[in-house]
Amino acid sequence: MKEHFGYEKCKGKKLLAVGIEEYEELIEAAHEMGVYVILIGRNADITTAYAKYMADEVWCDDYSNIDKVVEKCRLNGVSGVMAGYSEFKVLFAAKIAAALGTPFYATEEQVNITRNKRSFKDLCLKHGIPVAKDYCFSKPLTEEEKQLVIYPVIVKPTDYAGCKGITVCYNEEQLNEAIEYALQYSDSQSIICEEYVVGTELMAIYTVANGEISLSSLSEKFISQDHERISGLCDIVLAPSRYYEMYVENIDVQIKELLSNIGVKNGVAFFQGIANEQGVKIFEMGYRLNGNNDCRVIEKYNGINYMKMLISYSLTGSMGDDLKKERAHFGRYLCTLCTYLNEGTIGEVDYSALQDKDWVDGIHSYVEVGKSISSDDSTQRRGIFVKLSGTSLDEIAEYIKEAQRSIVVTDVHGNNMLFKPFDTNRLFF
Repeated sequence: MKEHFGYEKCKGKKLLAVGIEEYEELIEAAHEMGVYVILIGRNADITTAYAKYMADEVWCDDYSNIDKVVEKCRLNGVSGVMAGYSEFKVLFAAKIAAALGTPFYATEEQVNITRNKRSFKDLCLKHGIPVAKDYCFSKPLTEEEKQLVIYPVIVKPTDYAGCKGITVCYNEEQLNEAIEYALQYSDSQSIICEEYVVGTELMAIYTVANGEISLSSLSEKFISQDHERISGLCDIVLAPSRYYEMYVENIDVQIKELLSNIGVKNGVAFFQGIANEQGVKIFEMGYRLNGNNDCRVIEKYNGINYMKMLISYSLTGSMGDDLKKERAHFGRYLCTLCTYLNEGTIGEVDYSALQDKDWVDGIHSYVEVGKSISSDDSTQRRGIFVKLSGTSLDEIAEYIKEAQRSIVVTDVHGNNMLFKPFDTNRLFF
């Protein structure tokens, strides 16, 4: 793999990754850079995480005990700290890095602004970025405000990620239930209730290096239809989006201004929105890695790997690569097939039939035999994610069908645990 001009400075350094679950991609990228990876997590993190087998070292410690962690880092020669897909863990990584005196791409203030849906929505309005109409201006919603609601609306906690606590409501009875449900996941006991915009969900990924902000990918999500509640779980992530030109023309500049104005100089951010023929409305962002794990595929067709750039920044204070190669419109379709599991204990996992296909760019398993899947409607249900690419939507549709036929996940009694297959006809409407 080609060396980038800054990555050689990372060789031999030790990286502490806060948390243990789902860090396989991070560990793999770090090892390619010659980096020694230490995972730190509580006992509960360690029991089921496959990443613990890939890491060079695992610390079974409470990462919220900053002083203890920093002391251990100094004793063991840790050069940098990083976190992945959880804003909660990103905050602790920022605190540890600050106390240790090592670089970190984000400040606590920046993460708190972007992780709170209310603060972020206010930030969008300030920068002229379209957002959905809001019905909630109190904690959580007064009877007077409920009378002003025009259904359908979507209710979600202001301060929680991971697709939990989200409900679409079509009447007041559902609204009352949704409020109670959302409050279960809100530390601040506050929610957002806003118009439910019908359309295609978009995700824009931005890579930032030395103050330069570049759009790395614009994808669209096809939300799962096999689920008790409407949430962020999606069957397919497809790039580039059919709304690419609309987004670049009407939203891209304002997003870059927002990032600049909150002081973003380095790192990775993603924005989520809803697009239809009337335009795009943005509803959420994260100043962190996104859960689609698409850095490897973007590197293959775009030229940069933002995971490696983040690792480089944590260890050296430099992103280690520039953005000259960036092109968010890849000239072909990139697709992630996301499978999810119904509750049960896994008895068999098999996707071996896909491993030699030339149209498969990568396979990531979030499951292993013996793991128990709970009934909560969150990203904890993730099964096998398959990255594939093709030159047309017809080609992508055929690859999706073959991939779905090839993935087997059954429970200990031999019953299928997978959500129902994605209907590829949805790609064309």
